[in-house]
Amino acid sequence: MSESLVSVITAVYNGETYLEQCIKSVLAQTHQEFEYLICNNHSKDRSEQIARDYAATDARIRIVQPPTFLPQVQNFNFAYEQIAPTSKYLKMVHADDWLYPECLRRMTELADANPRVDLVSAYRLIETTPDCFGVPVYESVFSGREACRWQLLGTVFPFGSQSTVMYRADAVRQRSPKFFPEDRFFFDVDVAFRLLVGRDFGFVHQVLSYSRYQKGAITDEASHFNHWFLLMYLQLQQYGRDLLTPEEFETRLAQVSADMYRGFGEVWLKDRVRRNKRRKFWEFQNKNLAGIGMQIDSELLAKGVLSAGIRLIGSPSELATKLEDGVRRAIR
Repeated sequence: MSESLVSVITAVYNGETYLEQCIKSVLAQTHQEFEYLICNNHSKDRSEQIARDYAATDARIRIVQPPTFLPQVQNFNFAYEQIAPTSKYLKMVHADDWLYPECLRRMTELADANPRVDLVSAYRLIETTPDCFGVPVYESVFSGREACRWQLLGTVFPFGSQSTVMYRADAVRQRSPKFFPEDRFFFDVDVAFRLLVGRDFGFVHQVLSYSRYQKGAITDEASHFNHWFLLMYLQLQQYGRDLLTPEEFETRLAQVSADMYRGFGEVWLKDRVRRNKRRKFWEFQNKNLAGIGMQIDSELLAKGVLSAGIRLIGSPSELATKLEDGVRRAIR
């Protein structure tokens, strides 16, 4: 039997440092029936030249480029539009990540055997840290609703990053031209929820990808914005009522809200007491909450400030004294 055609995509902008390593990992796949699209987003370094050097030696590599520079998500959507009409699956790998040799083979074998699976994931490494562990090991195919419930309840986080998962190409085409929602910071997790409603989730119990953590990258920037609890909160508000029982939803929302607003409270205290304004932090929160029609709750923020203060200082009385001293210093 012939292998299923996979469209592999690497979207790159000024990624010359690790791009060659990424390309080599794709070309080393044991599953050889693929096309490899390298989408150069008008890089100013040697990224395009590196890609063209490899394209000259392997006909499966195609270089594509949007007409003008695009923000990240829009660039991903542009790249996804360029895949071959005969592709059965779509696999992304970031220019600073790589795939282990068995990645495409193991994922396509699972999806080929289970036509209802629209999204396949696997274990990954983030530098030296294992990720996506916790999926029940006794099987490899689950209902999409079950996988989404793991994510919402915080028991397992199975979706990793764009480099971790593989999509069924028809599921991507059905949602074109904007496969990834362009108004969501957590667009990849959001699309996983949308894909898995009424479909199945596949998981390969093997480390198949490697993600590099780079200082200054988008994920690194988000890590300074209390982004994890914000992600959990946004997911719960959008999908929790449909996928969880009322009791599960209320319990989990209370937990996540408390954690999120405690994080807000820590920033508020630093802003007020230390005068360390973090305008970008609040812009990030407001923008993403507004994306689902919500805003920061002043009452919950007040509770978060108190909770953060108790954690940082030790007791309500010590917090009150600290704040009073801070106000006196500010007046003087």
